[in-house]
Amino acid sequence: MDKLATVEQVSKNILRVLALNPGPFTLQGTNTYIVGSGPRRTLIDTGDGAEPEYLALLRKSLGSCRIDQILLTHWHLDHIGGLSKMLSDTSITTPDCRAFKNSHSGVDGQQRVAEALAAAAKSGRLFDIRDSQEFCLDGAVIKAVFTPGHTEDHMAFTVDEGSGPMLVTGDLILGQGTTIVDDLAPYMDSLQRVLGIQPAALLPGHGPVIHSTGDAVKVIEGYISHRNMRERQILAVLGRETAGRRRAWSVADITSDIYPEVTDPRVILAAQHNVTLHLQKLLAQGKVDRAGGNDALWVLRSAAANI
Repeated sequence: MDKLATVEQVSKNILRVLALNPGPFTLQGTNTYIVGSGPRRTLIDTGDGAEPEYLALLRKSLGSCRIDQILLTHWHLDHIGGLSKMLSDTSITTPDCRAFKNSHSGVDGQQRVAEALAAAAKSGRLFDIRDSQEFCLDGAVIKAVFTPGHTEDHMAFTVDEGSGPMLVTGDLILGQGTTIVDDLAPYMDSLQRVLGIQPAALLPGHGPVIHSTGDAVKVIEGYISHRNMRERQILAVLGRETAGRRRAWSVADITSDIYPEVTDPRVILAAQHNVTLHLQKLLAQGKVDRAGGNDALWVLRSAAANI
């Protein structure tokens, strides 16, 4: 993939600023977005807060403007970790700057998440986000779109400058490759929901911006097709016969078979997680089963009686 610019003018009133935190899951880093045209701007996501160079880049990008509201797509620390530093830095935020995140008791109580949100919560500046909630600012209208699946609390945001909605996707959709999923069924529903928006562009949490409606729709459709393909691959693996019988497969063996190109141990674990999600979905649909009650081995439902 081509090297991303650290700062990109995505549209008239949207500036992408790279959080400078590259890694195997963040790609070249987390994309954060400054939105608006007036002296008070909105920031979507904060990076992880660990890179002072990013904060300096944000200050330079803002010039004399300041952030007066911060919208968070989800709880992962590479998206919310910089919140406390930003709220305490008047060269970045206004003294009354507010932060918005879809509250979820299942994740917000985790120690590292609670710590990241603590400064905003203690000062009374942390607020919930409702599905379809609108944020009106100079130069754009932002609308929240509840898109669970990557995480339970995930929000995407449409940004409309008057010529059709662009979609800030968070980690629902990346600019390159595919994303990690926490719960596959709602994730697939979320993809269908944003496909219905027909966004004019995709502004992902990681990777390059997708700049046209046609390309944006193709990417979303590609994500849906990719998940369906993985499901077919898993069923094909489970359906193989040796000496007229179908064997039972572990998650690790299935992963090695359908992800032969993956060698990074951290990415292998993520791939195994994806396989497990598909198996759980297929189990709920009655297409696969556990082999003889063994939680570690899987078979096609029709073959379960022969294991």
